[in-house]
Amino acid sequence: METNSVSTLILEQRKRLSISGVSSVDFFSDQCLKLTIGGSRAQIFGENLKVIAFAKEQGNFIAEGTFNEIKYNYKKPSMLKRIFK
Repeated sequence: METNSVSTLILEQRKRLSISGVSSVDFFSDQCLKLTIGGSRAQIFGENLKVIAFAKEQGNFIAEGTFNEIKYNYKKPSMLKRIFK
């Protein structure tokens, strides 16, 4: 997936999330999803989150649950901050 590719995010009534241009699912739980979308990172928070479909070749991703927050280009804490909490 190219880093400058077009991506689309559709959130339907805070219950169903569809994203195109997803190159990887880095982490998922029932409260958090971490994705790489077109070379950028996204972090999605909610409740009872479920990954319904992910087609890596096409970059299509679908999840359901109650979505509360979406962050783009979040930064990972530095190694030192993670070690010395």
